[in-house]
Amino acid sequence: MKAKILIIEDNKEIAKLLGEALEEEGYQIELRENLAKAYASLSTMPSLDLIVLDLILPDGDGLSILKYVRESQKYKNIPVVIISAKGQELDRILGFELGADDYVVKPFSLREVLLRIRRLLKKGKELPSSYISCGPFILDTNKKAIFLEGKLLELTATEYKILSFFIQNPQRVFSREELLELIWANEKEYYSRVLDAYICRIRAKLSEAGKCLQTVRGLGYRFVPDL
Repeated sequence: MKAKILIIEDNKEIAKLLGEALEEEGYQIELRENLAKAYASLSTMPSLDLIVLDLILPDGDGLSILKYVRESQKYKNIPVVIISAKGQELDRILGFELGADDYVVKPFSLREVLLRIRRLLKKGKELPSSYISCGPFILDTNKKAIFLEGKLLELTATEYKILSFFIQNPQRVFSREELLELIWANEKEYYSRVLDAYICRIRAKLSEAGKCLQTVRGLGYRFVPDL
C-alpha cells in the first residue's frame, strides 16, 4: 500500500517539483495551496501518512495546521515536515515545540528532503513488539485491540477473537471445522451454530474493508487484507 503524503505549499514550482519527486519514489501525493483547502482535505481524508507543510500561506500561518494535526485524534501521530523560508532559530524552535518532526529551510536540497521523508515514514512503521501489522489492520495483542486505518474498531470479545485469528493467519483458507477447533476447541459445539453470524457482524463493522473476509465456496473462509 502506497504511503499518502499531503503537501501544503502555495509556491506552484516547489509543490510540483516536490510532488513529482515523491511520486517517482512511489508515494501517493495530494497537493493543497492554502489553509482552507488543507483543512477541507484533512476533514475528509480516510488516511494519511505524512504532511509536508509550508508556513507562509496566502490565507494564514501554516503553524495553525500543525496545531490542528497535533490536537487531532485521527492525525496526532503522523509525521509533519516543515519546509519554510522562515529559517531563524526562533522559527525552528517554535516549529519543533508545536510538534514538527523535521524543519527544512528554503532553498533546500531535494535529495535531502526525500531522505528525511523516507526516514520519517520508515520510523513510523516501526511498531512495538505487541503489534502485528496486516494490510490496513494493526492488532495490539497486549491491549486486545484492533485498528483499521488507524481507527480503533469497536468489537465484542468474540468478534476480536475471530478477527485477530484471521489477522495472524492471512491468505490461508480455513474450513468452518478448522476455525471452530483452532479458535474455540472446548466450546466449538456452541459456536458452530453462530460462527457465520459473527462473520457477518464483523464484515458490517469493517464497512468497505469487510470484503477482506472472503467466503470460499465449499471450503470456508479466507482473510485477504490487501484488497
